[in-house]
Amino acid sequence: MTALLNIKCHYPAMTIPQKAHASDAGIDLTAYAVKQKRDHIYLFDTGISAQISQGYYLEIVPRSSIINTDFMMANSIGVIDPDYRGKIFVPLRYIGENNGEKEANALLNTRIAQLLIRQLPSCEIAVVEELNTTVRGEGGFGSSGK
Repeated sequence: MTALLNIKCHYPAMTIPQKAHASDAGIDLTAYAVKQKRDHIYLFDTGISAQISQGYYLEIVPRSSIINTDFMMANSIGVIDPDYRGKIFVPLRYIGENNGEKEANALLNTRIAQLLIRQLPSCEIAVVEELNTTVRGEGGFGSSGK
């Protein structure tokens, strides 16, 4: 089954989000506006709203090139539920030592993140008294070895 992604553009003459190469997993998102949310956190407006086919949802992940900046995604992965129709924003945390606002504005009109299309699996939730035992058991962080 092929997903259909409908995109609404909110700015005139903006670049339509697309894959750089047909074989790429992610659809590149460009920053068109930015506002500071709080100290060191900036919300980048991608200029789009989206509607994905039933049975799918969208994820926002950073582009690998974000490593060339002093920014990182503030929430690691963004989930866009299939019924959300508002603008898509990318929250980035400034980790540099310069003027964060100046650095944020320097990212405008550049590709900052990627949109991934994911299939939405159905899931039933059952409340149980006990879970099956495993070798790892309740071992926490690092319990699977080095």
